[in-house]
Amino acid sequence: MLSRTIPFFLAIISPAACWDPLGHQTVGFLAQKYFTTQANETISSLIGLNSEFDIGDAAAWADTVRDKDGLPWSKNWHFINPKGDDPATNTCKLSYPSDCPGANNDNCIISQILNQTSIVLNFSLPLPERRQSTMFLLHFFGDLHQPMHTSGYKYGGNLVRPVCWGRQPPCTEYINDTVPYERNLHATWDSAIPRKLRGLEPRTGVEETKRAAIAWAEDLWRDERDARGSRDQDADQDFEVDVYGARTIIGYAEESNRLVCSSALSKGVEWVLSNDLSLGYYEENKEVVKAQVTKAGRRLAGWMNVLAAELGRMQGMEKESKGNNNNNNKWGDL
Repeated sequence: MLSRTIPFFLAIISPAACWDPLGHQTVGFLAQKYFTTQANETISSLIGLNSEFDIGDAAAWADTVRDKDGLPWSKNWHFINPKGDDPATNTCKLSYPSDCPGANNDNCIISQILNQTSIVLNFSLPLPERRQSTMFLLHFFGDLHQPMHTSGYKYGGNLVRPVCWGRQPPCTEYINDTVPYERNLHATWDSAIPRKLRGLEPRTGVEETKRAAIAWAEDLWRDERDARGSRDQDADQDFEVDVYGARTIIGYAEESNRLVCSSALSKGVEWVLSNDLSLGYYEENKEVVKAQVTKAGRRLAGWMNVLAAELGRMQGMEKESKGNNNNNNKWGDL
């Protein structure tokens, strides 16, 4: 396997993320609340979490290395573009692996969740590579639950533009009154809806964004606890977690893809392009975003809990094997 890693200290100080870190950090902080003790210790050890680089930073990291100075070949790992998507005919359908490009159908988010998992499980690989893969996993579960990351329609909604947010058509905005800027539907789901949900301005500082993510994760955790009452507060198990197969991740991706038709573009593209999405559209979809962030956090925890347990099992087998070999050879020098 070709190792394509970058030094960890360089990754941390890379330029700001291409996409809003609020959702990713919230997913990371929420997942941490559902981690088993074993998973928490394993992930902390693999990544080297500390007060200067916490689970929120790790979950947002992958967006900071997508440019030419980081890991540009990882850019396509953040999404999948199903070829058959056509919301105009209410058709949202994902077919894996055929919808995943690359010589080995490995250049999309589904394949890379599986690939990065296999790297983490491989004790023979260098720690920096396994550390990097762990952080990719923390990030990709957030992307997988953002519906536009699982849509092939106009490149995940990036070409559904210009859309209006906080203004009536025409929707083209201007930076410094001179530079035209066209907001797209993908960014609306990535950033605008989550930020309005939490009462944040379109652009906030790093620390303010992180505080908002910590608070959002706490609110989602409390909502889930209250909704479940005395029921078990374990991580989401509505899909059986199989870290060695694609079935679990395909299920998550298909569910997210269906939301493109049922929510993101349920009123059609023309309607989306001719209305202020910060009004009725936001009200109709804010609970969808909230639910998806919650699922992403719970399911990430479920995946990492199983992954950590499997790592523990493998380590136990290795120790047992070494012990047996020592016992078999204890008379060898006599």
